[in-house]
Amino acid sequence: MADELGVSNHLTTRNGVCQYVRRVPEDLRAAFPFARVQKSLGTRDQRLARAAALDLDRLWDRRFAEARRAKGLSVLLGGPVRLGTEDWTWPDWQALATWFGASLAEQDWRARLRNVVGGALASDPDATTLPRRDQATVIEHIARGRELRSMTVAEYASTRLAFVQSHVRRLGISLSRTAPEHERFMAACLGAELTYLDAFHLREARRGGLDQPHPDTIAGPWRESRASGPAEQGDRKAEPKSITARPEIGTPTGKTLATCRAKWIENRTKARKQVRPEYLREMDQTIAAFERHADVSDIGAIRRRHVLAFRDHLGGGDHGYKTATINKKVGFITSLMGTALNAGWVETALGGDIFLEVPEDEGQREPYAEADLAAIFAHPVFTAGHRFTRAKACGELQFWLPLIACLHGMISSEILQLGPDTVLPHPDAPDILCFVVTNAGDRRVKTLARRRYVPIRRELLDLGLSDLVAATRRDGHPFLWSEMRAQGNDVTRVSGYFSSFWASFSRADVGITTAGTSLYGFRHAFQDRLAGAGYGDEVKKALMGHADSGMTGRYGTKRQPRAVNIIELDKAIQMLKWPFMTKIKILK
Repeated sequence: MADELGVSNHLTTRNGVCQYVRRVPEDLRAAFPFARVQKSLGTRDQRLARAAALDLDRLWDRRFAEARRAKGLSVLLGGPVRLGTEDWTWPDWQALATWFGASLAEQDWRARLRNVVGGALASDPDATTLPRRDQATVIEHIARGRELRSMTVAEYASTRLAFVQSHVRRLGISLSRTAPEHERFMAACLGAELTYLDAFHLREARRGGLDQPHPDTIAGPWRESRASGPAEQGDRKAEPKSITARPEIGTPTGKTLATCRAKWIENRTKARKQVRPEYLREMDQTIAAFERHADVSDIGAIRRRHVLAFRDHLGGGDHGYKTATINKKVGFITSLMGTALNAGWVETALGGDIFLEVPEDEGQREPYAEADLAAIFAHPVFTAGHRFTRAKACGELQFWLPLIACLHGMISSEILQLGPDTVLPHPDAPDILCFVVTNAGDRRVKTLARRRYVPIRRELLDLGLSDLVAATRRDGHPFLWSEMRAQGNDVTRVSGYFSSFWASFSRADVGITTAGTSLYGFRHAFQDRLAGAGYGDEVKKALMGHADSGMTGRYGTKRQPRAVNIIELDKAIQMLKWPFMTKIKILK
């Protein structure tokens, strides 16, 4: 009968026909001429397919083990040793059900952990400080609890076996419906899930759920198997001592973070994902800084304490980076170590809870007030042709970037990537000249919604924008700005330079000390000006590249906003009142 068969994790269907699909482990890719095993089982009958899939599981387990032996690797590399359960008694199965429930509770705890405050971790924990999960997760848990409470054990065993199997497989355990204690074990798992749901709701209500045991504290036969070393299922002998196990963190491997970087690039390239030069340059700088601080280079010697010490180093002394920047730099190291783990170069992960929680007030941006705008654009840079000559002032960008950002609501990276091919008439209205925000020509746009036509304020053409476009088109330059050419068309570098200049200029030369103001303040001021002129969300979204879903202030979604007539958008751009515009001049 079908119920007598075990479960394979590699069984799927295509057009109703059962298929066996299994990836070749990362550490064995070079040993096989293919990246995955894929075989049609030639049947639509689930019973026959499951039997065939289990036979293929055994076949490929054996082949992968043989390949590892040939490479001098441990059979543990592909996952835990398959653990036999034939001699288990009920206490063993009961412990496994307890482990299963503890795993569910641990997953939920890890999902909350980054936002947990110290009060919840004290000797007298304060559950009222617990962070809550998102609404969709809560709704799913409520529905699951309602469903489980109405199920019979037989129904649970039938519908939730695959879910339970997905957890216990981490221990090398394969469940079988023919096991003597199968039904009683599934009953215990049903109870464990319900107990977990009670803990989940206590956490969500901030009334408790903090005393859940970690899965590793649950004693069972799987722990004995780990302690005794790798062994085949049943009475087979342990792996010979001459076979080399994959190195733990702390064991030299002969590989460095630079090696991981090369592997990371290889993985990205295979996945057809972008590898940006400026991202790699920042990664290289972080690698060098980390190796100097930790005084280690071999990835096998890198420990969690090294990463945590580097993180804390970035936040103090002469650095004083903001939390988001610290997390970004630490993220380079953890990502590369994750690449090493997936490649089989190290065995142990660095673990979670490495990143800092971003303070609620960090990164909040405020619009420039009317008085701020008047002070900025009254400066001689905008009224008398003055130009700062220091490198980070970025030449003509000190005039054009703030002006375009304020009048059009564009972000600095969009402005930096403007070129003669992105200042064009609108295809439906040739008399309306637009900035085209696009990803053409190797440009980068954060989301689909950000790709758009933005009508150009006509005063900019009189101030010399037309001449600038014509000159760069004539000379064959991809971008309008000489600073982009000077920095190898590196958007990230130029953006960083100008942001640094603007922070100093707005504070020291203009006298703006309002907290939260930055270049992004122009974008927010533009949105406020649109709202003040009576324009609704559709116009705001179309001009600023916000997505159609959610409020206009939220970014990151992939959906395109609904189209708005370009004539209406041009009217909005031209009619907005900016009193400072009457005083703007440029040195001819």
